[in-house]
Amino acid sequence: MPSIKREQLAGMGMHYKFRTLDYFLKAQAELGLKNIEVWCARPHFLLDDYGYQDAVVWREKVESYGLHIGAFSPECTVYNYNLCAWEDTAARHSMGYFINGIKAAGETGTKLMVINCCGGARDEEPERIFDRAAERLSILAPIAADNGVTLAVETVRPDDSVIMNTLPELQKLLKAVSHENVKACLDLTAAGLAGETMEDWFQALGGDLRHIRFVDGRPQGRLVWGDGLRPLEDQLEVLENYGYDGYLSLALNDARYLDDPKEADRRNMAALAPFIV
Repeated sequence: MPSIKREQLAGMGMHYKFRTLDYFLKAQAELGLKNIEVWCARPHFLLDDYGYQDAVVWREKVESYGLHIGAFSPECTVYNYNLCAWEDTAARHSMGYFINGIKAAGETGTKLMVINCCGGARDEEPERIFDRAAERLSILAPIAADNGVTLAVETVRPDDSVIMNTLPELQKLLKAVSHENVKACLDLTAAGLAGETMEDWFQALGGDLRHIRFVDGRPQGRLVWGDGLRPLEDQLEVLENYGYDGYLSLALNDARYLDDPKEADRRNMAALAPFIV
C-alpha cells in the first residue's frame, strides 16, 4: 500500500473564509496537520499592493499552534489582482501585489509561492496574454530569488482564464521564462478538466513539479477525498512511484464546505489516514 508523510500535507484555508484565523489554525492542529498553505486573503492574511500585515508576528501566531508555513498562495483568480491584467493601472497594482506577496513569504521563511496566469480578456488574442504572463514572471523571478522564494505556476480551469489551462501551455511558459525560481504547481482539478493525469505531469516536468493541489474532483471541483471520482490509492501510488516529496495542499474550494469547514477537513484526513506514516 502506498504511503505519504504527514509532513507533506498542507491545510488550506479557502473554505474557512467565514472563520477567524485562530479558528482555522486550531482546526488544523487538532486534526494532526503540521503544515499550512497560506491563503493570502482576508480575514486570514492582509496583503495588497500597498503592503501587508506584520509577517513575522503572523508567523509566530501560526507557530504557536505547532504549525509551519509550507507555501504562500495570494488570491489571484477572483479578486482585483491578476498577473495578466491588460489595463496599465490594474497591471501596475497587480505587480505590486505579487511583489509584496513574495516579500511577505520571504519574511516568514516560506520557500514557495503559488501563482497563476489569470486576468486576460476573452476578446484579445491568447498570444498577447501569454506574452504578458512570460514578461511579468520574468520580472518577478529575480525578486523571488532575492527573497528565497520559488514561484510555482499552476494551470487553471477555462472558466478562470483564457490561457494556461493545459500542461503543454505551462511547459511553453516555463521555457519562455527559463528561471530557476519559476517552476510548476499541479492542480488536480485543472489537470482533470484538461484530460491530464499525474503521470503526464511527472513525465513532462520531473523535478520542476514543486507543489500539488491534492484534491478529489468529478473532475470539476476541489473536493474532499471520497466526494469525487478520483481513486485516492491510485493517486498516491503515482506519487510514490515518482518519489514526490513536496507538499500536498488540501485546497478545498466548494461552497458545500463553508458551513462546517473543519468537518470537511476531518473527513479528508480520515480518508488519508490509512496512508499516512
